[in-house]
Formats: sequence, C-alpha cells, structure tokens
Amino acid sequence: MIEEKFSCKKNNLTIRGLLFRPQDSDSSKKYPLAIVSHGFMSQYTDTQEYAKNFTKMGFVSIAFDFNGGSPKSQSDGDTKEMSLLTEKEDLKCVIQAAKQLPYINTDDITLIGCSMGGFVSALVANELQNQIKRLIVFYPAFCIPDDARAGKMISAIFNPKDIPQTLKIQDMEIGQKYVTDVINLDAFNEIKNYRGNVLIIHGRGDELVNWHYSEKAYKAYLETRENTPSKNLQLVLIDKANHGFWGPQSNEWNKYAFFAIQKFIEGKELLLNVDVNICDCKKSQEDNKFVTKLYFNGKVESPYFEGQIIEPAYDKQIHSGDELISACAKYQVKGKDFTGEEVTFEIQNELLGSGNNTDWNLDWKPSIKTDSKALKDFNHKKCQTYAEMRQQGPMVHIWG
Repeated sequence: MIEEKFSCKKNNLTIRGLLFRPQDSDSSKKYPLAIVSHGFMSQYTDTQEYAKNFTKMGFVSIAFDFNGGSPKSQSDGDTKEMSLLTEKEDLKCVIQAAKQLPYINTDDITLIGCSMGGFVSALVANELQNQIKRLIVFYPAFCIPDDARAGKMISAIFNPKDIPQTLKIQDMEIGQKYVTDVINLDAFNEIKNYRGNVLIIHGRGDELVNWHYSEKAYKAYLETRENTPSKNLQLVLIDKANHGFWGPQSNEWNKYAFFAIQKFIEGKELLLNVDVNICDCKKSQEDNKFVTKLYFNGKVESPYFEGQIIEPAYDKQIHSGDELISACAKYQVKGKDFTGEEVTFEIQNELLGSGNNTDWNLDWKPSIKTDSKALKDFNHKKCQTYAEMRQQGPMVHIWG
C-alpha cells in the first residue's frame, strides 16, 4: 500500500498523521474513506495497523494524532488544553480536509475510534449525521462523564465539586477543561440520534471501561430505531478481551474484530452467540475411523434471541489418523425472541473435508431453523461461523 504524510489545520494548530492508499489506487477514481481516532494518552502509531487493515479492504485510511492528545503527540497543542470536545473539533477538521482530496468518495465515510477516540467518533457522527456512512468503535470510553462525576479518571482522584487546575494521569498532565467539558454530559443522549450504520466492539474482560457501557450505548441507539434489531446496528462482545486488546491473545481478538468488521461492511449481521460448555467426551471407533463425541450445554444470546441449549447436544468429530474428516454439531435451543415469543431453534454446524487445516473458522456451514414468526428470515440465511476457542468450550458466533 501507499503511505503518505497527512496534515491539516485547526485554527493555529497543525494536526498530523498518516494516510494510506491501496497500492493499485488510481487518483482518477473515488475510494471510500476510513478515519481512525486513537484513545486517551495514545497516538496514531498505536492505531495505524487498524488503518492499514481498512486500506486492505479498499479504503483510503487516515490515522492521526489529536492536538494535545498525548505527551508524544505528533500534532500541535498542549495536553492541558485537550478535552473530549476539543478532540471532537479536531476530528471534524480531519474529515473536512480529507473530503477535499480528489480521490475520496465523500458519500462513503467511515469513522473508527478506539476508547476515548470511539466516544469522539460517536459524537461527531451524531453531529454530522448523513455525512458519515458508518461508525465503528472499539471499547469506546462512554464512561468518561461518569468518571468525572465520580472524581476518578483512571489514576487521577479529585473532588468533583472542587476540580483542580491540573491533574496528573500517569505521566500525562491534563487541565481542568478535560473534566469540566464532560462532567455534565449525558454520554448516551449525545450519541443516540445518529442514524447511520453502527458497529460497537468491546471485550468482556475490559477492566478500564466496563463493557456494559457499550451495551447501554447499543440500547440507546436501538431506542431511536423503534427497538428493532437490524444489521445496521450491531454489538459484538469478545469473550475475555481486555481494553486495547493487548497481550498474548491480541492477535486472536483483533482477528475476530476485523472478521466482524468485514461482515458488517458486507451487510451481514451477527445472528446468534452460542456459549458452549463442554461437559463430557466419549470416544469410539467406526470403520477404522476414530469418532469423538463432545457433549455440551450452554446458552444462546443475541439482540434477536435468548435461550438455553437443550440436552443432549453433542459435536461428532470423525478422524482418520491425524486428519479430521468431518465434524457436525446439531442441537436445539429454546427461549424467547426479541418480541417475547417462546420459540425453538434447530442449529446444525457442519465442517466437511477440513483435513489438517488448523483454522476452525474456515469452511463451517451452519444452518438455522426456527419457528419464530419475527425471525422467519433466519431459515433462509447463508451463515458463517466464527469460534473463539476457550478451555471450557468455544464461544460460537453465527453470522448471516
């Protein structure tokens, strides 16, 4: 891909970052735009891989530093003058500058934000409305106003009724403005009226920003959309993923996140999350082949449905030596759909001819049958599975 320096001005301050274009891009053609905003005390070097992933999908992408966004920021500005609202204005300037580039399709702009940058992106999408086609946020820090009211923002502890002129968070000094700009803010009221496509990605293991904030954001958006789930509004929760998706499982978490993003952009949606708990394993031999039956129970959750797996349920795997010949999990689930109707699902997830392939997320062919009137379309969807492998059993995500 082609990498270029990017800059624009906000008043007397320069915003700097990087712009990425597909290697074979033609400046006479128009390309969708993706703008990635970093989190608190971070910089574009932490988010440029996200930008590059969007460029691999055919986007022109920009990763930039907010003015005063961190002590190491490549952009101008003082960290003591930075706040959620100054960053909102920074992002608006980046959007306007990018729209002037001759190869940008101004009708196809996606905002991507991480942590505080996710909150900033949501605020801008709500303000600019149909200028923004998609909003994608990773572990968004919608907790910031609550933290300000509680007098505890990461490592800074203060009296919210007597806010000091400056605060220290780790090695970064912030000003009173950082607190006063958000202390009376209703996070969800400020974002909920955006009507474009929204994808929220959060880890259930996030100890810095509880994933329930993303759940509240999802519900706030849903209320403005007649409380009807759809592919245009999706919440993806990644089991055990922490804030920032750092650590030994980083690649795994980011891999699923970008699988979800790819499906979201394609117009697919997350239909069901199957939380599998393996409770027994039985092995046998049939026609010189080894058969393993993994018995399991568990629950199924999504905005569309909540219910329990009906036992007995098992996954039958057939091996010839070290080669996996086939695998098939067939089971029933009973519960309530989003209208409150008692319904039944029959799910069959089948893998054929995987051989020695170690990527379990290739070639699975799930199918769904349900008696739900509201979800009758599920019976005709072409589905794909993504499984998060865990010790107790996989978390299986069915997309369609």
